[in-house]
Amino acid sequence: MPIFDIQTHLQFYEMLVDDFDDLMRERHSARRAFHCIMEAYHLREWVWHDLVENNQKLKDALNITSENDFNSLINRRCIWFPYFRAITNGSKHFETRETGFDAFKVEAAPFSLDVLDAGFGEGVWHGPVRYVSGSLPVGQDGEGAREQPRFVPVLHVIEAVVRFWRDTLRTFNPDASVKSSAHHNEQP
Repeated sequence: MPIFDIQTHLQFYEMLVDDFDDLMRERHSARRAFHCIMEAYHLREWVWHDLVENNQKLKDALNITSENDFNSLINRRCIWFPYFRAITNGSKHFETRETGFDAFKVEAAPFSLDVLDAGFGEGVWHGPVRYVSGSLPVGQDGEGAREQPRFVPVLHVIEAVVRFWRDTLRTFNPDASVKSSAHHNEQP
């Protein structure tokens, strides 16, 4: 079903890329990050209905017969999809069940204020904090570096999923022009 001027999976993907580029310009925006996560997750449905569902040659090449097969394939090819699903559906249904990962506010340690993806104490946050120096965690709530679970900044995860869709759509649409983010270096 077309929404406004978005009528194809490629147009929906272009919206995701534009929103990702906006997020990269405003790296601390939870709203922009959340929109990218939801769009990246729902792009799967657009690709299925607009490109794969009635394309027997592509379904044969992917060794799938149904939308469930396609969803399983996407989940296997992109390890972040189950997390994006949990975030997308959790927000939609206000679920409070454990998602298998924790949310932390990431802030630059006082001695590393040049860290791009770390916040600088703005906003209100009542949850745990991870301090980073470069991309390395240096402690939680000022406790110093101890054994801690590994974490990945959400920007890195979103970027990985946007790249996944770019590469997947280029594979599925070899003759189509598939847009790339201004923040992605293209290989010649």
